[in-house]
Amino acid sequence: MIKLFHVVAIGALISSATYAYSIKYETLYHGEQLAKLKQRAQKEREAIAVLKAEWQLLNRPDRLQMLADRHLALQPLSGTQLVRFADIPNKGPKVDGIGQKLESLGLLTDIPTASIPKPSTGPAQPAPRPPQRPQ
Repeated sequence: MIKLFHVVAIGALISSATYAYSIKYETLYHGEQLAKLKQRAQKEREAIAVLKAEWQLLNRPDRLQMLADRHLALQPLSGTQLVRFADIPNKGPKVDGIGQKLESLGLLTDIPTASIPKPSTGPAQPAPRPPQRPQ
């Protein structure tokens, strides 16, 4: 009986030592992976900083002005290019061209269609109110 207990105890000791070492090496592996990820993140931050510096260099106002003068045929704004809001023409009424063609062909006799309201030329009329119940 004692020999069986000794064998079980030695087996438990060996299995617990094996488990402890596997946990240790797994922890070391994950630690190395974390260090690699931190190093990659730092390299990416440095690359982003370099790209931001290059972007600022490319967007200098004097450089952009020189490129605009070289490649664009820009002219100063003249007074004739400015208009008042009232001078802008109104949008025309909505026209359902497809619906009109189908109607002219006689294909819309059985199909209910939504009508497009025609724009009114006078002042806008308020919508009628529903009758109120006495309280």
